[in-house]
Amino acid sequence: MLRPWALMAALVLANAPAWAEDTLAHIASAGELRLGHREKSLPFSYKDASSGKVQGYTVDICLQIYEEIKKELKRPDLRLKYLLVDGKNRISDVKGNVVDLECGGTANTAARQKEIAFSHHIFVASSAFLVRKSSGIKTLDDLQGKKIAVQAKTTNENLLKANERTFVRKFNYVPVDSTLDAVNALSKGEADAAFADDAGIWIPLTRMGKAMDEYQFLEKRLSVEPYSIGLRKDDPKFKELVDRVTRRMIQNGEMAALYKKWFSSDQGTLPMSVFMKEALRRPSDIGVEQIAF
Repeated sequence: MLRPWALMAALVLANAPAWAEDTLAHIASAGELRLGHREKSLPFSYKDASSGKVQGYTVDICLQIYEEIKKELKRPDLRLKYLLVDGKNRISDVKGNVVDLECGGTANTAARQKEIAFSHHIFVASSAFLVRKSSGIKTLDDLQGKKIAVQAKTTNENLLKANERTFVRKFNYVPVDSTLDAVNALSKGEADAAFADDAGIWIPLTRMGKAMDEYQFLEKRLSVEPYSIGLRKDDPKFKELVDRVTRRMIQNGEMAALYKKWFSSDQGTLPMSVFMKEALRRPSDIGVEQIAF
């Protein structure tokens, strides 16, 4: 007959989700690591249209974690299974044991940390202004009364309005439907600046070829959003392995090398923000509230 405390423990275990066991044990038992990727989250995580290959900045980091898992489990035969996740299900797919790692471009926020765990920050996105070098625009004060192309009804539009209120500025808005449209409006002379996430601006900017050298980002950013790799909560052993890999990549320069690989073109490299540089100096997995200034 079970003692009361033993009976209680047995009931808790019986009602625990199947994946609450060690994730590494689950991977070993299944013989595969399930990697969640995005369809078109360039350059972080996407499926190449011509080759069908899943690739990207975050995917490259997850592949390093995959290699570490093979060593940890002494399973060189461990399979890698790619599963598509999207903006709506990526967090629930981690929680529900659909994928073992969420390898996209996902912000590590305090709210999301209540649902899943995260790796160290692997990228820090920031809301940035793109201008023509010949415009003479160097600061936000120079943008007073200027036309700014920004995607309508987004956090970036709200950031501009908050900046206007705080610093008694006035911008003229050019509403667009996408970051690509914002960059196009700038290139056509319909706007004096394009405002969006720096990583999102980078892709359409590189498609300009040599003409991209005519543009530059202003140093001032209005928000900061760290990206991390998602994994299930309450599994310290698996998180320690993930953190071991990301910490090593940050400290030995591999992360910086991947940044250069994925955020470069023949015309140059996306300037690394001070926030990204700090992430590479001091590894952190802190979930943040949206930082705006």
